[in-house]
Amino acid sequence: MDIYKKTSLALFALMLIGMGVPLAAAQSTGILYQYSAGIVSLETDDIAIKVTGNDQAPHFHWWDPNTPDVDYHVMFAKIFEANDTNANEVYDHGVDTMIGAPFALPTTGWDFSGFETVEDGGNVTEVHFNFTTEATFDPRPAGSDFGNLPSMPEFEVDIEVNVHMYLENPGEFKFDLTLAGWNWTFDDSLLVLMFTVTESAHGQSHGDSNPSGFQRDGTKFQFENGYFEYNETALAANNTLQVRASYGEPSGEYSGNAIFLSFEYFGNETLEYDPVLGILPSVPGLVLDPMTLGIVAGAAIIVILAVLLLKRK
Repeated sequence: MDIYKKTSLALFALMLIGMGVPLAAAQSTGILYQYSAGIVSLETDDIAIKVTGNDQAPHFHWWDPNTPDVDYHVMFAKIFEANDTNANEVYDHGVDTMIGAPFALPTTGWDFSGFETVEDGGNVTEVHFNFTTEATFDPRPAGSDFGNLPSMPEFEVDIEVNVHMYLENPGEFKFDLTLAGWNWTFDDSLLVLMFTVTESAHGQSHGDSNPSGFQRDGTKFQFENGYFEYNETALAANNTLQVRASYGEPSGEYSGNAIFLSFEYFGNETLEYDPVLGILPSVPGLVLDPMTLGIVAGAAIIVILAVLLLKRK
């Protein structure tokens, strides 16, 4: 009698497992999002994000909600033109020199567009929004007599930061940068976008230390389980531009590590570029999908029934 009780319990357990896995797979809530006090918040099962475009330059702040110990911070710090001393099309920090003054991104005047979303079966599968600003830039270095530089009048710079999140890639988000109105000083120099990367204890609004394990792996800058991935091409008037990256210690008021993205001359066209930020997926253990689990459970039932028949004989 005990053998039949044990067999019944085993069959019941297998049924529960087979039923439970499809239910667990169906519990995805899509992308959660909100906007409050100048901060956009986004969250999936794999990443939690805050994007700030008010009272500071654009600031991307994210962490792994499954292990919320460390927060990562990337700030879009400044834009500047630089000479290309060795003609390698890369900004070599400490070698190439800045031309004129840097354009430090404004800390106010960023307008939020509102959300655009896509839904599927009641779940939000895509979220899109942007922060935009228009600022006057004076490229003349303070106290400079210009030396051999040409006349450098003020000009208007328009910047959009367009953020895109897709549930099919639940551990990352893209931020498109659109830059219009840049007035080049020389047509053989580089335009450099500088970002800073820091980390903090979870819940801190700003990064306060260098990111642990910062390293470059191909087009990814990795730090623990966070990453900044750059695209090797950009667009300007539908023309493809090569983008090259370098990194180093920032100077002045900035902390952490600096990532420098260099763009070749693109005239008075609008620059469009799209880096990616995210969380590296954890290494999974043995996970069976519902179909595989059903096959395994069915095979187990057949084996158990065969054992019972043999014992009855």
